[in-house]
Amino acid sequence: MPEIRTSPAQPDPAAEPIPSRRRSTWITAGAAVAALGVTAAALLVTAGTSDEPRAETTPTAAPPSAAADPLTSSTPKSTASRTPDRTHDSVDQAAKALRTWRAANPAADHGVGGQPASGTAGAIHEVLRIPALGANWSQPVYEGVDDEQLRAGIGHFPTTEQPGQIGNFALAGHRSGVASPAFRDIDRIKTGAAVTVTTAQRVTYTYTVIRVRTVAPDDVNVIAQVPDHPTATPTKAKLTLVTCWPSDGHAKRVVVEADLVSAQGGAQ
Repeated sequence: MPEIRTSPAQPDPAAEPIPSRRRSTWITAGAAVAALGVTAAALLVTAGTSDEPRAETTPTAAPPSAAADPLTSSTPKSTASRTPDRTHDSVDQAAKALRTWRAANPAADHGVGGQPASGTAGAIHEVLRIPALGANWSQPVYEGVDDEQLRAGIGHFPTTEQPGQIGNFALAGHRSGVASPAFRDIDRIKTGAAVTVTTAQRVTYTYTVIRVRTVAPDDVNVIAQVPDHPTATPTKAKLTLVTCWPSDGHAKRVVVEADLVSAQGGAQ
């Protein structure tokens, strides 16, 4: 585990957060944050996952409309059709991704090059580490928050920013209902805790937790570019983690909000 700088620091210019980029459509409200319960089959999204240029755009003017909570309105998948539970491999998958990136990119080129690693639910784009959850705690981050991704590790909300970008890099994970829930012990995360995200380019972004709270399952505004203010223009790079509350249910959502404090190239 590399040394983590938890005090505010100026990011290396070569790894400085790049401007915000948003796709033109929002996640369906309610279904977005609500889809994390133990019986959730998939996250309903209206946004695509295309790789258009990362140009700065104006945030969507209107907040998303309400939608039914899929935890209570949809029929759970049968055992036969359910996505296989691969969470028991998630820590090993994260470690494998880090080894792959070190071998392929020993110079830590600060954002140039670097390829996603192969994981059980597709391409691993980042590795998430939270020391408050354990010295060896790590999880692979997949693109998307459907059943496939959340039953193999952590999922990235497709309409939110990338690590280090101005805006909100929002992630989701299970707390129960799978063999090794990523956020089983999320109650250990307190204000001031460090959260690190390492990319394929071997740039590690360190965030500091500023708020931990519970919200209603349909409160999609927690993953807005500016949390709780969906029409505001972002000025900070933020990270948000979303999972279920309580530990064995899904009546509400736990939301961990953090601010970027440093970007360091070459961190292991």
